[in-house]
Amino acid sequence: MALSDNFKKLRIKYDLSQQELAEIAGVTNKAVSAWETGLSEPRMGAIEKMARHFRIKKSNIIEEGGIEQIGLDQSTTIAVHFEGEDYTEEEIKEILEYAQYIKSNRK
Repeated sequence: MALSDNFKKLRIKYDLSQQELAEIAGVTNKAVSAWETGLSEPRMGAIEKMARHFRIKKSNIIEEGGIEQIGLDQSTTIAVHFEGEDYTEEEIKEILEYAQYIKSNRK
């Protein structure tokens, strides 16, 4: 799998347009398009901005299979806060969506 696939998977995972991901990364939507087609690769600064925004590791963005690990990493983190609780994948997704909703309403 090429690095270019990771950017499209990241956008799909977070339901973003190329323009929205571009704003997060601090680049143009044409740059995101070029990343997804493999014409260019992002600078580390853009990767760091995306990782910080999504609260994921840079390796999740640049390594093969890294995007698929995002949910697993977050599930483990959430589970630590609720010792003894077993959440389904759907419940973890709902918790993460609610957390994103709360963050989006901050002033």
